[in-house]
Amino acid sequence: MLRSMKSRRRSCLGIVAFGLFTSPMSCSSHGASKQQSSETIASLTTGCDKRNYGSCFSLGTRFESGDGVAKDNARAVALFQRACDGGNAQGCSGLGFAYETGNGVSQDSSRAFALYRRACDGGDGMGCAFLGAMYESGKRIAKDKAAAAKLYQQACDKGNAMGCDELGRMYFYGNGVAKDEGHAIALYQRACDGGDAWCANLGAAYGIGSGVPKDEARAATLFQRACDANNAEACATLGAVYESGEGVTKNKSRALTLYQKACRIGLKKACDDASRLQ
Repeated sequence: MLRSMKSRRRSCLGIVAFGLFTSPMSCSSHGASKQQSSETIASLTTGCDKRNYGSCFSLGTRFESGDGVAKDNARAVALFQRACDGGNAQGCSGLGFAYETGNGVSQDSSRAFALYRRACDGGDGMGCAFLGAMYESGKRIAKDKAAAAKLYQQACDKGNAMGCDELGRMYFYGNGVAKDEGHAIALYQRACDGGDAWCANLGAAYGIGSGVPKDEARAATLFQRACDANNAEACATLGAVYESGEGVTKNKSRALTLYQKACRIGLKKACDDASRLQ
């Protein structure tokens, strides 16, 4: 049975999501060789030292993810701070995410909110999307679904896949907006086109035939795209698909591999599913 794919902040929404060297919202790992990564680190360092604040931000994403350098959250925060102070809106989003999650700094939702607002006002779609998520959840601020929808729309209009996906979810379920599955599907497609990690909700719609004709094979393909981009929930859902044989040939070994991947990414329920199949 297909699992509920109601969107929430996925494990792939780490700072890697901000990376400038993959698709803007991709959660896939960087394909560069170690030598290429080192050369990139060197060039980014030089650029940052020369007050190219986009380079400071990009270098911060590398330290946060451990891509080409030893993972160093404190160093990442310092670079995001420098980028933000220099007027780079993405740097403010990165810094806001660090404060919201307590990743390299003491957790501070109020500080995160202010930074997301600054980033959104500065033109960064990710900042708008993260700010929208705070309004939707009511995390340290008054819950305001109308404001959330407006911010997701702003993010989507700026080409941010997360914003399109989250707004699509709101329309799909009629959450704070009038339910409109057709509009939701269009937004899900836009999100998926903007980054493979955001294909899961579109896959779920095809899997249950809601808003689109039911097509379990297409659903599996979309879940695979999202899983390949390290969306943990998509990997776990695809594992369930292979375990049950919905739209694919039943394959418990494949299901186990997918549950294990989702577990490694950080989805606890998938760890339980993997243990069950072992």
